[in-house]
Amino acid sequence: MAATARGEENNVQIKWLEDFLTLTDARAFSRAAERRNVSQPTFSRHIQALEDWLGVELIDRRAQGVQLTAAGRIFRGFAADTLRRTYDMRTVLRGQSPGTVDTVRFSVAHTLSLTFFPRWLSGLKEALGHVVARVGAVNVPEGASALIEGATDLLIIYHHPQLPVLLDPVRFPHITLATDRMLPFSAPRADGRPRYKLPGRAEAAVPFLAYSSGTYLGHVVEMILLSAAERCHFDRSFDTHMSEALKAMVLEGHGLGWLPESCVGRDVADGRLVPAGPAQWSCTLEVRLHRAAENANPMVDRIWGLLSGTRADA
Repeated sequence: MAATARGEENNVQIKWLEDFLTLTDARAFSRAAERRNVSQPTFSRHIQALEDWLGVELIDRRAQGVQLTAAGRIFRGFAADTLRRTYDMRTVLRGQSPGTVDTVRFSVAHTLSLTFFPRWLSGLKEALGHVVARVGAVNVPEGASALIEGATDLLIIYHHPQLPVLLDPVRFPHITLATDRMLPFSAPRADGRPRYKLPGRAEAAVPFLAYSSGTYLGHVVEMILLSAAERCHFDRSFDTHMSEALKAMVLEGHGLGWLPESCVGRDVADGRLVPAGPAQWSCTLEVRLHRAAENANPMVDRIWGLLSGTRADA
C-alpha cells in the first residue's frame, strides 16, 4: 500500500510539472486549464499544490496576467528538464522490458529507415517469422552511442572506409547487408539532359543543395568533392540533415544535390531525376548491421545467425 501511495504521489507531482509548464506557455489560467482538460478551479489548485510542495511562490499573483516570480523562472528550466528525463526514462525502460521474446530494438540511419529498412525487414520476417521491431531513426553518432550504451540491439548505418564509425570490431561486430552509391542528381530539362551539371563554371555557379554540417552524408559529399580531379563551382542555396527533404528540393528544380541511389530509384526510372555528373563525382557506401557481442537477446542471435550464414564480414 505504501509503495502504491508513493507511486500515485509521484504521478501527481509529474502532472503538476506538466500543469506548470502548460501555464507558462498559455500565459492564462483559463487557457491552460482548457489545454489540460480540467476546470479552472481544479487547475489553480494544482498550481497551488505545487507551490506548497516546493515551499515557494512560482506565480506573481499581484501582476496582471501570468507572470513568473524569480523562483518560477528558475524552476521552469528544472521542470522542463525533469519532464524530458522522465519521458526518456519511461521510453528506455519500456524498451528494456521483456515484452515478447521476438522484440528487437533497431537504430537505423535516417535515410536507410525510409529506403532500405522497410523492404529488408519484410525479408527478415519471411525468413524468421514473427519479429517485433522497435525502430528509431537516428543520425550515425546517436546510433553508435545507443549501441555502446545498450539502448539498442541492432544498428544499421552507412559505412565508407575513409569515414569509419569508431566501434570496437570485437565488441561490436558487423555484417555488410548491401551496398549503395552516392550520386549527384538534378531535375531534367525538356530534352532529358540535367538542368544543372557538374562541375559548373565560375561565371555560372551551380545551385548546390547540401546536407547540414556534421551529418554523415554531408561528410560523404565533402569527401567526394575533395577527391575529385577538378573543382566545382557552387552556390550553396539550401541545407538539410534529411535526404528526403533534399530530394524534394532537387525534384522541384531548385538545384543539384547528392542522393543515395536507393533513395531515387523510382524517380530515375520515371525520368524525374537524372545524374548530374560522371563517375568521378560518385562513391560506393556499404550498409552495415552492427550488434554488441554480449547482447543476449535470442532474436538478435537468430537474426545474426541467418545473415552471417550467407554474407558475413564480422
